Amino acid sequence: MAVEVVFLVGDVLKDKTGRVVFVGYPTEGRSVRVGDKFIQCYEVPRTLDDVLNERPMAEPVNQRDIVLTVTAIDSMRKLIAELPLGVTGALYLSGDGIEHVTKNTFLRTAD
Repeated sequence: MAVEVVFLVGDVLKDKTGRVVFVGYPTEGRSVRVGDKFIQCYEVPRTLDDVLNERPMAEPVNQRDIVLTVTAIDSMRKLIAELPLGVTGALYLSGDGIEHVTKNTFLRTAD
């Protein structure tokens, strides 16, 4: 049975060659692997006050269908094949909908 992956994009930057990278970490499911396909991006509104007062997570907003494939993963300046849960890395993505992926968005694979 396949397990979906949820990846939180903490920032969108450019590497030293000028390619766009999506820095963040997998928050749910399993590790992110080269070849994984993200099919949805969305935001979850959350303030520091929400966190400090332990309010439940809000419902996702601005959901968009995308088709983005992980073409490479950079972790600590090394290319790796898999980024474990909770570990920060930079994803290189290609496909349709990349313009919708911004800071603080979540990316989700299929189940």
